[in-house]
Amino acid sequence: MLMRWAGPTVAVMLLTACSTAAPTAPPSTAVQPPRIADVTDYRGDLRRTGRMPGPAPSDPVRVRWRFTGPVPLTLPPAVVAGQVLVPGDGSLVALDLESGAVLWSVALGAQLNAAVTVASGTVYATTSDGVTHAVDLRSHQERWRFVGAADGAQVSIQDGTVYLGTRRRDLVALDPADGRTRWSVHVGHSVSRTTIADGMAYVGGEGTGTMTAIDLARQRVAWTFDTGADRLVTPVADDGTLFVAGVAAGALPGRGTSLFALDARTGTRKWSFAPPGDPPMSSFAVSAHDVYIGTDTTPGTLYAVAVGTGKVTWQQPVPGPVDRPTLVDDALYLASGQGGLLALDTGTGRRRWTAPVDGYAEGVVLTGGMALVAARDATDAPGTLTAFTS
Repeated sequence: MLMRWAGPTVAVMLLTACSTAAPTAPPSTAVQPPRIADVTDYRGDLRRTGRMPGPAPSDPVRVRWRFTGPVPLTLPPAVVAGQVLVPGDGSLVALDLESGAVLWSVALGAQLNAAVTVASGTVYATTSDGVTHAVDLRSHQERWRFVGAADGAQVSIQDGTVYLGTRRRDLVALDPADGRTRWSVHVGHSVSRTTIADGMAYVGGEGTGTMTAIDLARQRVAWTFDTGADRLVTPVADDGTLFVAGVAAGALPGRGTSLFALDARTGTRKWSFAPPGDPPMSSFAVSAHDVYIGTDTTPGTLYAVAVGTGKVTWQQPVPGPVDRPTLVDDALYLASGQGGLLALDTGTGRRRWTAPVDGYAEGVVLTGGMALVAARDATDAPGTLTAFTS
């Protein structure tokens, strides 16, 4: 029998049949691992707001790993490229973020006394002998060093320039390639605490209650503000306002401790807040709505103060001192001394969960679904870094 071409109708039927017969892959139900973002600056960013990339762990939390170091861990770590950077015994140590295992270390010759900063593949670490070291993150070799850094000097890197306070009470701008000084501005007081925002550097530190604002483009002092205190904690710049806490030396009560909100361009005072009883205060966090600050006492009190008015939104007791609280979304995380790690609701202060911490907790970094808590037992005892996860 002579076979004839059946035309396009048969072709369509064959295509339809093949299409119908092909199996359909079910939608993927695999749980994606939490995103791991770098935390390269002290307090989360150059504005020092305390805002972390997260995500944070959720209740119930458990210990994923714990690192015990040879020296006390008194500052939260930096996180970059899956590595956690912490102080060693006169060295800089890198841990694996997933396991806590030691990856490498670099001898620095003295103890770290400031939080490390990372930018463009270089780690900047200041040691107690007044040296800031620039260490290559890949080769683990020191690229250059700057001698004469202020005690505990925070390093800030923005737009290809390294900013650093010196023992001569200057703010210096360094070339990140070789550490050479580009320019300097004499401040006249401690410049160990440095915050940068909108073309301005805000500097202060130990031994003075004066905050100085430096115009980076004009390389000159823009304004000063005297808090009347003995020293300053790290200021926070956010949305045109500079928040400054002047505190007493040695965390002494009864010395006029206050939080000030200033116009960031002019230094004009907007409002001030002082907790009842004039207790000592310490570092704080700032959201779009509130400043989260508390007493450096045991037990302590945590206050949410409205950024626009300085009025108390809410207050809550906590088991330990309030220092270096951090923010992720609508939650506030606080490593509260021997009170451990607390997660609180930013709107109400209500406690969501707690986790015990060995030793005296000193700060927390949140990324990749983990909370990294630095702690110490004593000034001369080994410290720990604990990674909490869900």
